[in-house]
Amino acid sequence: MCHPLLILLFAGFTGAGSAMGNGFLSLHGFGRYKPLLTLLSAVLGLRVLVGILLEYRWYFPANFVESAFLTGREETFTRAYAIAFYTHIISGPPTIVLGTFLVWSQGAGRFRLWHRWAGRVQMVLIFAALLPSGLMMATQAFTGPMAGWGFAALTLATAFCAALAVYYACTKRILLHQVWASRCYVLLISPLILRVVSGALIVTGTESETTYVLNAWLSWLVPLAMYEIWRFRTSDIAAEHNVRIRVGASPQPSPRSTEARE
Repeated sequence: MCHPLLILLFAGFTGAGSAMGNGFLSLHGFGRYKPLLTLLSAVLGLRVLVGILLEYRWYFPANFVESAFLTGREETFTRAYAIAFYTHIISGPPTIVLGTFLVWSQGAGRFRLWHRWAGRVQMVLIFAALLPSGLMMATQAFTGPMAGWGFAALTLATAFCAALAVYYACTKRILLHQVWASRCYVLLISPLILRVVSGALIVTGTESETTYVLNAWLSWLVPLAMYEIWRFRTSDIAAEHNVRIRVGASPQPSPRSTEARE
């Protein structure tokens, strides 16, 4: 099954958001292209993730000359910041990989047990590693507090969405669990979008303190807004709040999404 979130993320990467005016990513308009869009979005996301991982060669040990991220951080790279930094970069990639598996598997069929355990491990990584390290790193963001507040807000929003995803899973309100888990995933992959935008700004010579601050906020607010618009147009919001589904059961299509396919 091709999860619509992957198509949504592809739209965010490639600028396909202009389709919003004609029924944002309407299922009946993009249905035949879903496999291709899924493949392209997966390849692009993997390419960005690999690019980030390649930067790790400058992190062990910290290279303040070759590393684009660490350049100019000699004075602020204290012991406390270093602990937060390494915690963040080590826990981040597996958290995104686990999130991708969770979104893809949806806890159905033979993936039910793996889905549960992957979710548990991901929650540990988010609350024990990403949340505290992200907040610590936000205090030392480039360009000052405005960007730092953006990164801190992203960290807190991710933890909030993750907490509600856990809550609704425990109470067996699986449709709401899927909604909050999807929001969490969108926020988790937003650093990939941040990286794409930052690279584009550097290549075009338009990078500045202002664009950095805007990127710190918009790299996660825009994808989250796109997801909310897509969900509003394709799901039955009332049903999400009232229907309970047995954990591990295949998700049921909502009336509005069924109408869209017809």
